[in-house]
Amino acid sequence: MEMILNEFDMVVGAKFENGTIQDYIDDEQTYGLIRLEETSANWFLYNDAESPIEIKNLYKKIKKGEHFIKDDFGEEIVVFNKKGDISYDDLIKKIDEYLDDEIMSSVY
Repeated sequence: MEMILNEFDMVVGAKFENGTIQDYIDDEQTYGLIRLEETSANWFLYNDAESPIEIKNLYKKIKKGEHFIKDDFGEEIVVFNKKGDISYDDLIKKIDEYLDDEIMSSVY
């Protein structure tokens, strides 16, 4: 996975063999975009205790429509607006890989 950096050398996304992932694509910086082969979806991290109000409002809105949530011990990966045939599970696996790589790259 090749990390994409902004002008301040902060990770803002990544390129990988069959797709890309971005942290934020909206003006409020609440959700990102993942593309995996011919499938795309929006995603964000949610924590009930720590998420800002904008993300809490988005979370409430998303829960009313089609979505998928993976709970990682209180921090949730929320995927919505999926278009394409790749499963939510496969998208979550790729998001997990990205987050793990992002954490490791910030350590060094």
